Amino acid sequence: MAAPDGFRSDAKRHDDIYRGLLRHALVRLTFLYFIPLLLLTLFFHLQYRLVVRDADHSHRELLAYHQAAMLEMYLGDRLLNLTDLTDDPRSLLEPHRDDLETHLADLQSVSEAFIDLSVLDGSGRVLAYAGPLPFLQKQNYRGEAWFTRLVAGASSHVITDVYLGFREEPHFTMALKLEPRGETRILRAVVSPEIARAQMDAQVVEIEEPGGGLLANIATNIWLFSALFCLIGGLVIWLQARWVAQQQYEAQIKERQLNRQLGQAAKLALVGELAAGIAHEINNPLAVVSEKAGLVKDLLDPRFGKNPTSEQLRDHLGIIEKAVFRCTDITRQLLGFVRQRDVELKEKDVHVEIDDLVHGLLSSELEVGEITVLKKYDPDLPAIITDHGQLRQVVLNLLKNAADSITGPGTITIATKKLGDRFTLTVRDTGHGMTPEALELVFMPFFTTKAPGKGTGLGLSVSYGIIEGLGGHMAVHSAPNEGSMFTVELPLKR
Repeated sequence: MAAPDGFRSDAKRHDDIYRGLLRHALVRLTFLYFIPLLLLTLFFHLQYRLVVRDADHSHRELLAYHQAAMLEMYLGDRLLNLTDLTDDPRSLLEPHRDDLETHLADLQSVSEAFIDLSVLDGSGRVLAYAGPLPFLQKQNYRGEAWFTRLVAGASSHVITDVYLGFREEPHFTMALKLEPRGETRILRAVVSPEIARAQMDAQVVEIEEPGGGLLANIATNIWLFSALFCLIGGLVIWLQARWVAQQQYEAQIKERQLNRQLGQAAKLALVGELAAGIAHEINNPLAVVSEKAGLVKDLLDPRFGKNPTSEQLRDHLGIIEKAVFRCTDITRQLLGFVRQRDVELKEKDVHVEIDDLVHGLLSSELEVGEITVLKKYDPDLPAIITDHGQLRQVVLNLLKNAADSITGPGTITIATKKLGDRFTLTVRDTGHGMTPEALELVFMPFFTTKAPGKGTGLGLSVSYGIIEGLGGHMAVHSAPNEGSMFTVELPLKR
């Protein structure tokens, strides 16, 4: 069995309200909690990366310093090995290849890093050479930077950085300057960087990365941790948003129920104020019914010998029927106003609604109070789509308050005007007006300027809430002894 259209409409409206609250809660909680936490996570992540980078840089600096110190110590040891060959400087005056071969073998027995050995004179000429590259015997080292620095400098030895030289291969050069019998002799040896590195690696104690590699592992997985944190945080935010939305939804439903009850109470209070006028309005047609019924009864009584015609009876019965219909119409309007309904959007002419109130529920009160109603309707105003039950309650409240504020003959002016996709309804009276203090409290619940027992103070408060709920605004302008003007602005389509 299909659900009624009204039920589906209410369910859809409630779903829309809940989804709107859920979106609002998600956005609010995301901006208040999740985004700051995410930014904080990113901040700590960046700070951590900086710490890791600095720690890695410091580690590399320490490693480089340690390796440089080891290399300097290693080359210093090789220089001492080379210095041991200079115990008899006179043997370098006339060096022989065989002697150098023996010395090279001795050096290699200490360290395999020694490649060759040679003796040079002060001009850079090779006097003797021992090693795997015989063509170096014919080279002259006068133009080499290390030779120039050694000959011209005050130091008696030199150790170069790795360079290619005549052999076109990377190598260290270390040399000693000797001056036996006043002649300059250079004892030169070449050290292999590859062999030197292998020998140092066998002796160097490895420096561990700071934190035993923990920082590197965490740095590798930091995005995984961040993603996991975001997923958990998002789940928490989602659950929290659903809980908040549910609480707000239930609070709004309760608030709407209370507002409906308050509006219904205001309706009943207004009906109580209208009771005297309505009683008078009903008594008039009832008196006509009583009079015509008695007349028909007399016409039909044989004692009076009237013998009325059917046409005469039909005229009297028509008057009775018209009076009964008048009573029925009044009670229908009254019950229609009092009956509590759900929000119901329909297209109706607002001018017809106003006329129905002026010439219906309020007609007797306006007539007794000698109040004239002027209508200034905008002819371009189309039919509006809104909850006309609620709008009738607002208009009736405004008209009733305007009538109550007038003492003696007065005027109520009702005006409408189309403004784009909205319209305004203005109710102006020539009553006693309100003070500035009263204006500040006019829309507060239970505030009234009427005499005790004449009003509940709920009418304008409920009307203000109804207009706001219909997507409009209500404003008031008033001054003592200058009357009041209430303006309602509403959309043409709710």
